[in-house]
Amino acid sequence: MPGTRVTLKDIAKRLGLSMPTVSRALADHPDISAATKERVREVAQALHYIPNYRARYLRAKHSRLIALIVPEMNTFFVPAMIAGINRVVQQNDYSLIVFQSDNSIVQERRLVEYCTHLSADGVLIVLSSETSDLAHLETLREVGIPVVLLDKTIETTRHSTVTIDDQEVGREAANYLIERGHTRSVGIFGDQRQRISSLRLKGFKRAHAEQGIPLAESQVLRITMLDELGEQLEQAFARHPDLTAIFTMTDELLVFTHHLLMRRGTRIPEEVSLLAISDGLAPTFLHPNVTHLRHSGGEVGERTAHFLIGLIEHNSDAMMDVRIRTTLVELGSVTTRTQRPARR
Repeated sequence: MPGTRVTLKDIAKRLGLSMPTVSRALADHPDISAATKERVREVAQALHYIPNYRARYLRAKHSRLIALIVPEMNTFFVPAMIAGINRVVQQNDYSLIVFQSDNSIVQERRLVEYCTHLSADGVLIVLSSETSDLAHLETLREVGIPVVLLDKTIETTRHSTVTIDDQEVGREAANYLIERGHTRSVGIFGDQRQRISSLRLKGFKRAHAEQGIPLAESQVLRITMLDELGEQLEQAFARHPDLTAIFTMTDELLVFTHHLLMRRGTRIPEEVSLLAISDGLAPTFLHPNVTHLRHSGGEVGERTAHFLIGLIEHNSDAMMDVRIRTTLVELGSVTTRTQRPARR
């Protein structure tokens, strides 16, 4: 009847077969002949049969669902990270469901609780900027759902994390510019509530201190909202007429900084060199192509998914702090300086 869900019993009755035989045929069981499998599939298709995954999951006590919670969907890094996770999830016969916390700890807590109702086999979380503790993740631990934090994390000894060495990459960026004669640079950093931002800034400052290069507070731009960047960048140029390089800690900051430099007529790299931490896609869209420390979203996603699935399938509570290396990609946006050319 229209509106009535077709069951295995309906298919079995239509074919004069037992329900176990129909079930095994649909599961491509080797004990069932090819002819029988074909008959069962034809009838299932004709009746518009939809498998009852909920019942299957309850019997197996596994949903084969992996949940991913992210603060936001943006143009940079996140799509590649999701694609990387999904590749590994599909290869291992799991399904991925993605939730957005809107960068809100309240929503993040709700979504974590919802993952327990879904009986997710595992949870991946990119923390919101409002998240300062991980007490809400104890719900997952209590019901035996492994969780791995990736990319944006906070200090923890109770949960596994997959990141890059954020402090070291900030240090490498500053050293790269200093070694090329850029002793007066500006670093542009994101929301300092996030560990990723504070550590990259810490590394940037550390490199200057180690090399005995002064770094004024006015050379550090802390950006919470993108619309703050234009004014802060103009102030930096005004305060530091000897400025020769700019470092941005993310693709989002890179693209907006590049736009602002183009708008003000600043030549890259003739007047100002530009360096970023990037997933690698945005630098190829900009002119000149931007030298960057490549932080691959796809690699982060794949490594994290492999690790989580390992925890699930081995019923393990092992904890690891995984740091993925970045790679320097030299393109056309950084020059070696001995002196600053005159501005046009």
